[in-house]
Amino acid sequence: MTTRIGVAAQSAFINAAGQVVLRLLTFIANGYLVRIVAPEVLGVVYVRLTLLLTTILFLSREPLRKVALTKHSLEEWPRLVALIWRSFPFSIGLAGLLVVVWVWLLDPPPLPHYSLGCVMFGVSALIELTAELPYIYLVNNLYIRAPLIAEGSMQIARTLITIILAHYSSSLLPFIIGHVVAAMVMTSLLWFTYFTKSGGYDKVWYENACVAPAHLRLMMSFGKQSVLKQLLTEGEAYVMTLFPVISFAQQGVFSTISRLASIVMRVGFKNIEDSYYLLFAQMLKRGLPREQQNSDSLETCKETLGNLLRFMTFFGIIITVYGLSYSRLALLLYGGRKLADSEATFLLQMYCPYIYVCGINGVTEAFFFAIMSQVEVERHNLRLLGFSLLFLALSLCLSYMFGTVGFIFANIANMIIRISFSIKYITEFYDTIDMVYRMIPNIPEIMLITVCGSTALLSKFVLEVIADSVLGYICHIIIGCLSITLVLQYTWMAEDTSFKLFIKSILPNRIRDKLE
Repeated sequence: MTTRIGVAAQSAFINAAGQVVLRLLTFIANGYLVRIVAPEVLGVVYVRLTLLLTTILFLSREPLRKVALTKHSLEEWPRLVALIWRSFPFSIGLAGLLVVVWVWLLDPPPLPHYSLGCVMFGVSALIELTAELPYIYLVNNLYIRAPLIAEGSMQIARTLITIILAHYSSSLLPFIIGHVVAAMVMTSLLWFTYFTKSGGYDKVWYENACVAPAHLRLMMSFGKQSVLKQLLTEGEAYVMTLFPVISFAQQGVFSTISRLASIVMRVGFKNIEDSYYLLFAQMLKRGLPREQQNSDSLETCKETLGNLLRFMTFFGIIITVYGLSYSRLALLLYGGRKLADSEATFLLQMYCPYIYVCGINGVTEAFFFAIMSQVEVERHNLRLLGFSLLFLALSLCLSYMFGTVGFIFANIANMIIRISFSIKYITEFYDTIDMVYRMIPNIPEIMLITVCGSTALLSKFVLEVIADSVLGYICHIIIGCLSITLVLQYTWMAEDTSFKLFIKSILPNRIRDKLE
């Protein structure tokens, strides 16, 4: 059990750290694209076309992975293979339907090659979905680095191709070609790794295997949930696509900020959520009450969840506090003064608390979804329907009232509502609110973070606004580094042994040894 926790924790850290490094590379490249590509083009690619791609991928992948990425016996593998391949025709139909909607029913932007872009982004999604079998096998058998390398190679290939071609064409073509070629790269690497690692599992089809009815029912339940979750996750993109609330240029600015924030939120948090979902799903039995669970597994998951929530809390508070002081400087370095002096700075400052609540929501829902029975999944789907409608209404209303930042306000409200329901379920399952208390920092920690954050904010106004020079920015960075170091050092000294052991478990051995 301890070994499994260590593997899950380290896989979460490796995934998150590796993805952050890869995203940093693409982040730098995207910062270059912001300077040479028109905001209208970025708005069409990063909002409308990317929404088409992610909708196809999420609705096809999420239900399948929720069913397949749990503990299964060796005899169940042929049935999982059958489930994987027989779900692919659904993906083809979904892609075809959405491409028709995007091309014929939505107002086309005034850019060439838009229809071609819709078709090829749909093809790119289908290419990626052909690699679900190797992905599921590799993750279930804890070959964590292989999917990371494959996805990283896809991101690097897509970014390099797009940058090179963007020098020769300012249209959508560089992005179209980059996505299709990158999808081929990732798919090829996953299949190669699968045949290398699988040994006796290298069959890609079993003639006599049938889909297990239980798997199919659970997948259909998760499928309904995925539709609602996609609406909640990408609600602002759907509103932008369906309603003319902001221009394509404003969409380009918003998507630039979203991608900047996604280095942490959609990469680090997503990998942590996936890794700990796998841990909770394999240690606890789905649908059983607390009394019928293994006591050791129950206590271990409780302690792990509490520590994980505490970690996310501290991380989110630091991001929020220091985001107020360093958002403009980050955008100045990223996209130049034109981007930093626009509404992008305020958008990034408001995105920081959104990152905080996203981290908490990802952890609570990872536990929540790992132990729910099928009946509870169906019941929660009804709640998600209500959440989705409320979120879309908030996005539409707040975007009309406040402009682009209204989408961020709607997202924050949506996450808080989802967190409250997840915490309610968890506290009822364990019959205690200990995990909630773990999210509350100590008073000395709150006071120290407040003082250090205020110092950084004062530094921003004095050195960045009054003394707008390179030396002023350097001093501003130094003050921030010193203050955040003080916060981290005091937090480490003040925390209990359980939390310190948890932090050490997710760190590489080299860093862990230095903390001993």
